[in-house]
Amino acid sequence: MKVVLLHCYSADNAGDGLLVDEAIQLVRSALGDSVEFVLAASHPETFTGIDARIVDSSPSVTGYDNEYRRLLRSLDDFDLVVGVGGGYLRAGYGLEAVKTLLVHGPQLRAAAHTVTPTLYLPQSVGPAASVVRRILARAIGRIDAFYVRDDRSSADYATAKVRRTSDMAILGAGQIQRKGLQVDPVPVLTVRAVRGKVGPLVLDLARQLGTFDGYIQSATGGNDDVHAVTSLGARRLLPRSELMSEPGVHSRVVVAVRLHAALMAIRAGHFVIHLAYERKGFGAFHDLGLGVYVHNVNKFEPARVLRQVHRLLNNESERSSYAETVTVALARSSEARENLTRDLLTLVTPVEQRSSS
Repeated sequence: MKVVLLHCYSADNAGDGLLVDEAIQLVRSALGDSVEFVLAASHPETFTGIDARIVDSSPSVTGYDNEYRRLLRSLDDFDLVVGVGGGYLRAGYGLEAVKTLLVHGPQLRAAAHTVTPTLYLPQSVGPAASVVRRILARAIGRIDAFYVRDDRSSADYATAKVRRTSDMAILGAGQIQRKGLQVDPVPVLTVRAVRGKVGPLVLDLARQLGTFDGYIQSATGGNDDVHAVTSLGARRLLPRSELMSEPGVHSRVVVAVRLHAALMAIRAGHFVIHLAYERKGFGAFHDLGLGVYVHNVNKFEPARVLRQVHRLLNNESERSSYAETVTVALARSSEARENLTRDLLTLVTPVEQRSSS
């Protein structure tokens, strides 16, 4: 069984790496460990530890890599085409539209026109101007099963018959293993630059938090958080192995701007407040039953977020309620993952059977 995984970005962005891992695990759980993968990735060198053939999908001044061109022309020879989950199909302004067209346009077009079964894992599609939205809708409508992870994307592309479910980081979370409800008294703040800068509200929140630890979720290309995080004056920077593994004696209260920093921290047993910069954040936290803990990064009230931080730090009943809410939501998500797996199995027809029919 041969499967191609499209739209991969970089494993140096922990969230994007997680979505690739979740996609591979989902396919293997459905189709078996003998599946052979080919990955189309913008930063192929970051995926060297994955058992797959990695193809460079990034455009250059001389065009696209020949191996990548051959891959897109040969999708009919695969048993399944999977689009990794994420938020890469957006065109809110000119440069963003150009990047989407150059990096993801060829892959979406090839997937839309192959005879091989196609499945796109949970996406946030948009924002996009009306013309671009119509182009995307036509392509999305040709994908056999296209999942979205927020209500806005679901409404905008309803005519393309998209299917609403949760982010793969939620669907793949399983049961969280907590070591009690005690928390470290020092909160964690992890941020990214939005539209090129750390906003004044985030800076104000950092000042009001006083002592806090920092964490860098992504350090690659245009998604490099190093300067944004280090500029805030954290007591120390937590390595990923410390924050995102199972919690030690104490969990942490985390304020996170990147969605998958937030979701990975929840999976690790922490108590998270999310400052969302896109629709995907609101969709994910509402799916988790944590709508009260998600705020617009450009419009939130620092004092309100600070009160939530203090309640989670100082009130065990608040933490207990948070933990129970997440447990219930993840129980629901396990059923959604089973539905997704069934849909995948329904789609797959071995290439030998397609060629003989």
